[in-house]
Formats: sequence, C-alpha cells, structure tokens
Amino acid sequence: MASRVFALIIGIDKYKSGNIWDLETAVDDANSIKHLLTHDLHVPRDQICMLLGKQATKHNIEQSFSSHLTNNSAIEPGDAMLIYFAGHGSSIRSPRGWYGDGPKDVEVLCTFDYDTKWSEGRVAGISDRSMHAMIGELCRAKGDNITLILDCCFSPPSSRVALRERRHTRWTPTSKATPNDLLACLWKGTSSPTPSTPTRGFSRIGTDTHIVLAACKPGECATEGKAGGNFTQALLRTKDTIPLHTLSYVELTRQITPLLDEDQHPVCVGKQKDRILFDNLPFYPDVRYVSFGSYDEEKLRVDAGAIHGIAEGTEFSIHRHNRRGSLNPVLATLSVVEVHPTWCVARNKSTTRSKSAIREGWARVTRWNNRTPFRVHLRKSFFSFFRRFRLRREIPSRSSSLDDSNPSKTNVNMLRVRSASQSDVSVQVRRREIVLERQDDVIAANCRRIIHLSSDRTSSDLKVLDAAAHFHLHLHRKNPQRPLHGLVSMELFRLDSGSWNRVSGNLLVDGRAQITDDEKKSIYAVELHNNSDTDLYPYLAYMDSSGYGISMVYHPDAASHVAPLRKHSRMVIGEFRIFCLQQFLISVGDEGSTATNSEALSFNLLPGADVGAGFLKLFVSSTFTPMTFIEQGPPLSMSHASTRQGKSKERSDGNELWDSVIACVTVVRK
Repeated sequence: MASRVFALIIGIDKYKSGNIWDLETAVDDANSIKHLLTHDLHVPRDQICMLLGKQATKHNIEQSFSSHLTNNSAIEPGDAMLIYFAGHGSSIRSPRGWYGDGPKDVEVLCTFDYDTKWSEGRVAGISDRSMHAMIGELCRAKGDNITLILDCCFSPPSSRVALRERRHTRWTPTSKATPNDLLACLWKGTSSPTPSTPTRGFSRIGTDTHIVLAACKPGECATEGKAGGNFTQALLRTKDTIPLHTLSYVELTRQITPLLDEDQHPVCVGKQKDRILFDNLPFYPDVRYVSFGSYDEEKLRVDAGAIHGIAEGTEFSIHRHNRRGSLNPVLATLSVVEVHPTWCVARNKSTTRSKSAIREGWARVTRWNNRTPFRVHLRKSFFSFFRRFRLRREIPSRSSSLDDSNPSKTNVNMLRVRSASQSDVSVQVRRREIVLERQDDVIAANCRRIIHLSSDRTSSDLKVLDAAAHFHLHLHRKNPQRPLHGLVSMELFRLDSGSWNRVSGNLLVDGRAQITDDEKKSIYAVELHNNSDTDLYPYLAYMDSSGYGISMVYHPDAASHVAPLRKHSRMVIGEFRIFCLQQFLISVGDEGSTATNSEALSFNLLPGADVGAGFLKLFVSSTFTPMTFIEQGPPLSMSHASTRQGKSKERSDGNELWDSVIACVTVVRK
C-alpha cells in the first residue's frame, strides 16, 4: 500500500558564498527525514524529491516545488505534503512599502546560492512572503494537508552564546543582498510586493493553508550537534518513544520541547495544528494484524483459525494497535491452545500475568508451527561456503529441535534434510543470488522447477526460504473434512475486451488452465458456483510461483452484512488492481463494467519470459473472517485496505464451515 505522502526535502551544509559559514549535519538531517518517510511511513521513493547541497539553488527549489507538488498530477486533493528545510536562515532589511508600519527585517531561507550574484543582482533566498505564496497556491490546488518543517533560525546567537558555538548555529548574516534583491527574488506567483496583509515571518502567525513546525521561537537559535540538528534529532527520538498516529502537531511539539536545550523552544502554528500528523494518512491499518479479545480470565480469543493455517502451538505477538509507521511494541506472546474454523483460543506464554495486560487489541503471527516442516536441502557451493555454513546453523536438522524449547528461527518451521529427493526445495547459494530447485510435486508439475532470486547474505537467504515455506503452507492447506467438496467450484472464461461477452468455454480442466499470451491484452472472468445450502464468504488469492508472492484478488468488505456467494448461486469476482509478477503480469480491473459481477483479470508474460504459472486459491467460509494477513509481497493499495481490514463481526462458536479450491494457470508464449 502506497502512503499518500509527498515530500520536498532540502538539506544544505556547504554554501556557494565564501562569506557563509558551512554547516556539518543539515544534509544528514535531510537524509534522516527521508529514511523516516520511506522506512517508517512506507512512502515510495518516487514521492520524495531530495535537493541536497549544490542541488538546492533558489531556482531548483522553486521549480521542484511546482513540478513535484503543485503541478504533480499524482497528488490528489487531501494527500499529505511535506516541505522540509535544514540549513541556514537569515534576514534582510525590508524594502520600502513591504510593511505598512515601517522597515523591519524579512526572514529568508538561505538557498545554496544565497548572497551570490545572478542576472538581476544578488540571490536573496526564499523569503517568508514567497514561501507563503507558494504554499497558498499549493493549498488551492491540492488541499490544506501541508506541513512545513524548518530546522533553521533567523536571528543571531545571543551574547550568552560564545563565539566558538557560532559554527553550530543555523543562522548566517547577510553580507551583500539588499532590499531591492529581496523584491527581485520574490516568487513569480506572489500577487504583490506590498500586500494588504503583510507576512511577518515563517512561524509568527498561523494560517489556514498549512502547519509550520519550526526549530525555535523568533529571536532564538536553532543549533546542531554531531548527530544532526537538535530539533530534527528530537523529532526522530520522539517517534521512537510515542505512537505517532496518536499525536497532533501541538502534542508533538510538547513532546519535543523537553528534549531540547532551555534556550531552544520549538514552535507549532497553523489553524489546523490540532489535527493528527499528516491528517493520519500514512498510519493506515496493517493487514498483517488480526484482532483479539477476552475469552475467559486466563485466555484470549484471536480472530484467526484453521482457514488461515493456525494450529495448536502457533504463536502470536500482541500489540495495542494495528497502524503502520507508528511505534507498536510487542506486549506479550500468545500460544494457541484451541483451534476453530475462523478463530482460536490462545494463552499468554509468560508464567507471570501482568496486572496491566490488555484484554483486547491486535495480534500478529510470529510462528506458524506447521507440524509438517518445510524440508530444505542445501547443495554445496564453493563460492559461497560461509553463507551456506551459516544457513546450515539456522535451519535445524532434527525434528526434535522444532519443539517449544528450541523453535525454528524462521517464521515457518523448516527441517534440513540430506538429499534433494527428501526435500520440498533444494537450495544453492551463490554470490548475489539464491537458486531454488522445487521438488514439491504440485509446483514442479505446473511451474518452473528452477528459479533464481536475488540474495547476497544469510539474512536475505532466510527471508527467501521463509517466503517459500509460507507459500508452501498456504498452497497445500485444506480442510481435511472437505465439507463443501464438490459443492463449490471455480471456472475461468476469456472475455471480449470490447463487449465483455464470453468468447470461450471454461478454460479450467481438472483444475488447470493453459493460456496463450497473444499480446492482445485479453481479459478473463473467474466465476464461482455455490451448490451448497449455505451462504458463503469467498476469498480469492493469487499465488505467484515465480516469486512466492501471495495477493488477495478478491476479499469481501468487512462492513458487508450479507455473504456475497449465496447458496445455490454463482458470482464473478475480481478487483481493480495490478500485480507485477516475475514471470508474467496478472491485472485485475472493472473498467467498462456496468454490472457488479463483471470484473476481469488479464494474464500476460513479461518480456523475455516464455512461460509463467501461478495458482488461484479460493477459500470459502460461512462467516466473515479477515484473510489479508496471509498475503506476502508488496503492500496493498490504499483504495482497498480500509474496506478489507477489519474485525470479525460475529462470534460463531458452533456451525462454521470452511473449505478451499485450487487451480493452476499457466501462460505460454504464442
């Protein structure tokens, strides 16, 4: 799921003018903010524009502001936008008429080329009036979810600050730029150099267009240390101590203040300063979590059961919330003691019960405890001897080592075997890849037997094998009682891309379909049939054999009160989404559809591939249950996460049913 945050990040240490004292850690701060966005808030890199050092000229900053933010068609009204600046601030005497009550100092952000010559005089940076005008235009185009963070100051150090501390202050005097230069450098979109309501600083007066987080009050100094700007570092420390999705801008400022020196007090202004950070957009629900609540005094009820692959001994970590990008420590570990079709009962593994133990919240699987372990054979490799040796130490070689006293170090239990014939996968590690030869009968019979995946260290080797084991677990998982065997079926049809009429019969024969990639972007429909006497909730997953990805193609809405697949009826399912797979592309959409059951899928080989294969795995249950946490691979798209994440609406204790149907789809080059 892509976070709807777009950012322009600016960091400047060394300046073009020899009269400006260079900083040491402003660029580091800019990179730290980028890491916060990409790592913690999961913002895609292409939604972040970085201008560092020489790149951060006045012209580049203004042009990037327009192209990356104001005129960016990818940004929709209401998306969160961040402008971050770390570097020097300064001030220039105002020109005549700038303020109605006489000349005063004008605050400016010092761009890389600040106070140097250009065609119309000296570069006077970006003034407060220019920035307010730029943000005003952005607000009119994209909405007011705009945050301006400034780690700089606009006043010189006080007399109490020794000269030796000057180099750690993010302020510089202006040597040559004049009030006329200030006028010449006004942003092109500024309506008038003498507006009726003059701007007085970046953070003195709040507006309804954006929120400002400034490193210090007017008249104070923003300082930096070896680790970075004191304000930015305090902000980063705060996100490691308090869940961000609970903080407003005002509360964030309160949390940062005690972490700064007594001479530096952060400022938050803006009419929307009481809203949650970024209007709560990046902190969307994480589908890897399921809800839990009280069962009895000693046990908890977790909304995951046999249909998800839960078994006795499966372990969950429990958490207070299920939001991405926000501090969410593990509170305890649960072990499953009783399994039902769509839920289970678990007990705290700790021998001492905490008085503050929570009785409801969110849980995440940390150990699947599959009783039949995923069997791995490690082939000898001369060039990667040490990686293979480390991998041997991580994967147990005896089933006895899979007990609770010495569990597998991977998410899914694995067992190292001596020969390839005994294994589910035979592995060879190489310098920059890991080669897997699949021995499993179902995969080997329908998909490429040997695949190459990128990996250059033991940790990534284990992640690949853990993904393969997780894939294997869900591919082969079925209800041994088969209560709906022969009563629920799945068909695949090709459609005319223009009329959406069927142009083929059922392509699935004995659970297999072979499709020719004719490069015409053919579309297909999956039709489900329910011949049972029970209304069912269907969940269709696509399992990519080439990269071990698992993605939900269809998932009922958690808010729905009616099972979509009614008894003795049929339905066509799909979803408007695109999955990019290693061997071929499966895209799902509903464009051109006028009926609720007219969605479509398309299967196309990627360039260079002659064949590709995957599995359509259908799960059905008589009660709603969240299934998205079995997914692995790229995060979900924003448009569907909110409708598919949720808690089970019912507490069914008796007559729940679940079953599954699987089909293999192979695509070949024409």
